[in-house]
Amino acid sequence: MKTKSFIIALVAGAFALTSCQDKDWGVPENIITQPPYGNNSLVAGTTTTIAELQNKYSNAISNDSYKQITDDLWLRCVVTGNDYGGNIYKQISVQDETGGIIIGINGSDQGAFMPVGQKLLISLKDLCIGGYGNQAQIGGVYNGGLGRMELSTWKQHVRLVTDGTDEAVGFGTMKVDTIDFDATKTMAQQSGRVVRLSGVTISGEGTQILAPDDGSVGLTSNCANRTISGGNAGSKCVLRTSTYADFKGIALPKEPVDLYGVATIYRGTWQILARTQSDLTWVK
Repeated sequence: MKTKSFIIALVAGAFALTSCQDKDWGVPENIITQPPYGNNSLVAGTTTTIAELQNKYSNAISNDSYKQITDDLWLRCVVTGNDYGGNIYKQISVQDETGGIIIGINGSDQGAFMPVGQKLLISLKDLCIGGYGNQAQIGGVYNGGLGRMELSTWKQHVRLVTDGTDEAVGFGTMKVDTIDFDATKTMAQQSGRVVRLSGVTISGEGTQILAPDDGSVGLTSNCANRTISGGNAGSKCVLRTSTYADFKGIALPKEPVDLYGVATIYRGTWQILARTQSDLTWVK
């Protein structure tokens, strides 16, 4: 009986670690006082915002180059997307009240440590910032260009902020919202942010699931791009789904639908990355 009780408790605990709602920016359920990840000794100096970073390094972002951050700058932000659903690979998306940005990390299973809603304090000095396909990204140098930073580097530059340490690191209150996608806004205003697309149609050529790997839909980097049209999609907008995503086999909707995802850019095309199945509102 003791063995049975232990197994039940273990399963219940595992469920609690994965029950954070995707669109709830509140405190995740698996936060502890001293996270066994990152650098708990970090205390912020001069802070900056995502919008300020995008403006300061706009040339590097738009030219697909990079710059190393030499100033002692600190960023306070909230995790809005991770690899938990298998559709975002070795990256996280973060937001503050001014915008969103992608952070490239050469490590998997980051969602286990940085769930959606997790607050981060990041020391930016010596990290790199620039563009990949014109998408603003923080990372490291790879093959002479902007790529992912090594996991060991990331862990030295990030602190997971808990409720008990908010005041100590000067985090304060930060409101991070999902926004309605608006193709008339600049890319910097929406890229890297979680957006809502309403009343849109998703193209259905080939096998009628999101990301078939049977050759019926052309794949780029093991991802299927489904054109999104109508509603508030604007032009040049696709739903990008990896063939490794947990929800890759979801049937395509035949009618206009609403969906959520991280809005990223690749050379003038909006690529919407659904994070988990719950971002696909037509799936019941």
